[in-house]
Amino acid sequence: MATNRLINEKSPYLLQHATNPVDWYPWGEEAFAAARSANKPIFLSIGYSTCHWCHVLAHESFEDEETARMLNDRFISIKVDREERPDIDQIYMTAAQLMNGQGGWPLSVFMSPDQTPFYIGTYFPKTPQFNRPSFRQVLLQLSEHYRTDPDKIKRVGQEIIQALTAVTTFDSEDSLDEALVHETFDQAMRQFDVENGGFGTAPKFPSPSLLTFLLDYYRFAEDETALQMVMRTLTAMRDGGITDHVGFGLYRYTVDERWEIPHFEKMLYDNALFATLCIETYQVSGRERFKQYAEEIFAYIERDLSSPDGAFYSAEDADSEGREGLFYTFTFDELTDLLGQEAVFPSLYQATPQGNFEGRIVFRRTGQSIQQLAADRNTSVQDILIQLEQERRTLLLLRSQRTRPFRDDKVLTSWNALMISAYAKAGRVFNNDRYTERARQALTFLETHLMNDDRLHVRYRQGHVQGNGYLDDYSFLTEAYLELHQTTQYIPYLKQAIRLTERMIGDFSDEDGSFFFTSFEDDTLLVRPKDVYDGVKPAGNSTAVSNLLRLSQLTGRTGYRDQAQRSFSTLASEIKSQPTGFASLLSVYTRTLMEPKELIVLTESYEDVASFLIQLHQRRLPELSLLVGSKTDLLEIAPFLATYDPPTQQATAYLCHDFQCDRPTTNLSELFQKIMI
Repeated sequence: MATNRLINEKSPYLLQHATNPVDWYPWGEEAFAAARSANKPIFLSIGYSTCHWCHVLAHESFEDEETARMLNDRFISIKVDREERPDIDQIYMTAAQLMNGQGGWPLSVFMSPDQTPFYIGTYFPKTPQFNRPSFRQVLLQLSEHYRTDPDKIKRVGQEIIQALTAVTTFDSEDSLDEALVHETFDQAMRQFDVENGGFGTAPKFPSPSLLTFLLDYYRFAEDETALQMVMRTLTAMRDGGITDHVGFGLYRYTVDERWEIPHFEKMLYDNALFATLCIETYQVSGRERFKQYAEEIFAYIERDLSSPDGAFYSAEDADSEGREGLFYTFTFDELTDLLGQEAVFPSLYQATPQGNFEGRIVFRRTGQSIQQLAADRNTSVQDILIQLEQERRTLLLLRSQRTRPFRDDKVLTSWNALMISAYAKAGRVFNNDRYTERARQALTFLETHLMNDDRLHVRYRQGHVQGNGYLDDYSFLTEAYLELHQTTQYIPYLKQAIRLTERMIGDFSDEDGSFFFTSFEDDTLLVRPKDVYDGVKPAGNSTAVSNLLRLSQLTGRTGYRDQAQRSFSTLASEIKSQPTGFASLLSVYTRTLMEPKELIVLTESYEDVASFLIQLHQRRLPELSLLVGSKTDLLEIAPFLATYDPPTQQATAYLCHDFQCDRPTTNLSELFQKIMI
């Protein structure tokens, strides 16, 4: 079978296109030189391996000989995996939103050999439909425009460059205040879907940054409504079709506002952030169901997205055997044949003979009560739960014999870091060493394969490492080190967090206090992007600022706090224009209003304070930093402890706030009550 240049790549997405008749290039100077030499425009196609509409476009157009010939004759074609090159994706997705008001994947960019776009779209069908021109029509028209009207092409490109530069430049200083925090909550309430949970209308995505802000707002303002919004949303997602009720794990989004019919791909980052939210909501509410939700996510990750050597894979596809959702859904007859007429699972999860997705059934539990089901069947709730689990396992066994969707087995540093943080948090909140060890195992993989001293790489696959780390890699992995330190109080984790932070400041800082997405050492792109707005993941700048403040509390390095404050000031005007778009950064700011506290416990034996720490970890206290250990060990990373008297026989705790410390105490029970006030 004939192949193109992509056959030499390691990205699963690029390899999916290696046998296309399109003469694809990977991103690089070879492609740009070819475009300049032939005086051809560039067609840049950006997607990812588990993207359903990317597959559709590929099947309809990139695998079609006639369409490929048209592309090869008129364009130089470049393929980019957005998960390996989020810097490129971020620039052209921002350009798409500026030009069209929206974007998405596949992202279809038409640009000059100097990387300047002049037209951007997403999916184009093979024939005109959905109020869209066909892909061939677009190719013919744009190649003709490029040839006959170069002045217009150049003018449009310059306008886009100016707009891109403007959205990555923040030249006005302002300040944040408490009123903005309350205003953000009010805006979140207006966006909240009271009936279904979540925010906005269809398609309905998880909103992890906004939900985390609501947890912080609840802690700060003690407004019960904020907590209710979080619990309502997490429960609606867990009970709805966005959750895989047979094998667990979260799908990417639902096409409707009721969380009913999902887009079936599963992404590592969605599951990491959902698990983290459930853990923190369990801390706040004490409700066991949120612990269960998180543990279901981990069960899925350990079964389907874990590599034998401890890392986490990236994603699973929506499609199998050429159909979306086929692997995950059942027909009513299948359920009856497998489970029998008296089965509980189909009843609880709203299975009907006609189905709700192309004649098949997407399970969802909205509005169903186990208590009522038990009463209707004259049995106990416990018996119903046992039967439900037995039937779920039966369905899972049958499903495991089907043709599986494609799994993207590349290991991404930033996404792995998010899952490491989730496992580390679960380890301490659930007092479960197995979760802590799983976090350590994945971290060891990253340290071995994707870290070189204090420099990070983006992706590992089949022994091959690619890419200099981006801001997300540094900020998310620093956060993972901080989470593991908080769980274990192992000082080398804190030292690594400091080393990565120093590298991040040196390589990514802008003079205004914010951070670029790419290192100053990276290849020059159209513009140097900045990641300040929340998307499906928290903005890299927000996580960086959070890390700076946490490290400042833990180590006494006031320079970190000063840089965080500069970042708040630089972005303040932008934040005020659309507060919920900066929910993760406003979370960080809200924590600064909570009277941040530092708890230092000097002890020669961790075991002496273990029960106190277990009790402390049960609570969500985002304003509290924690250092535990011997004075000798801690002095290395926290020199301000030099004036603290070491304990004699008992562990001695110091609670500090507002640049002063309370009297040291050995009564940890009394101290716990004081912290809870």
